[in-house]
Amino acid sequence: MATRRQMLCLMAVLPALKLVGCGSDAGDPAACSPVRIADDHDCALCGMTINHYPGPKAQACLRDGRVLPFCSVRDMLSWAWQPESAPRIRVLYVHDLSRTDWDQPADEAYVDASHAYYVVGHQRRGAMGHSPAPFSGQEDAQSFADAHGGRLLAYAELDWETLQAADPGGDPMGGHGGHAPRHGH
Repeated sequence: MATRRQMLCLMAVLPALKLVGCGSDAGDPAACSPVRIADDHDCALCGMTINHYPGPKAQACLRDGRVLPFCSVRDMLSWAWQPESAPRIRVLYVHDLSRTDWDQPADEAYVDASHAYYVVGHQRRGAMGHSPAPFSGQEDAQSFADAHGGRLLAYAELDWETLQAADPGGDPMGGHGGHAPRHGH
């Protein structure tokens, strides 16, 4: 089992991993874009149908060109923070709530997860309960926090303990039983 220090080191090099890969466009996020979420898409972590639920969704573009959709930002982070997932990631995308709404996030409104501001501990619920609310604009994130509670964090400040603390009354495993990450970052 990896120590917290090992996980912090892994997460520190994750942005650099985007620059390494096979092929000339492996480090180019534009070479891998989010896909339209259709009714037949299931969450790559929990297997739940993605559409028909409120809250921001997320997608992971992999080095092999595949795109994995997730029913929530929390699920995507839970998957991405697994040690075996990190080397496979080209870029992570989250719905940009600066450009779309909570109840029906638009397929055209994604932002690179590492560039977003997140509100955690807010009162809104998504597909699997509490999930960080991502925004491309810091002022938009602060307005959301003012209206719905919570606190503002940068991507680098997110970790598993913060997500658990943000939803103290909820399922500590995010509704996934044994699917929670084995390690924080």
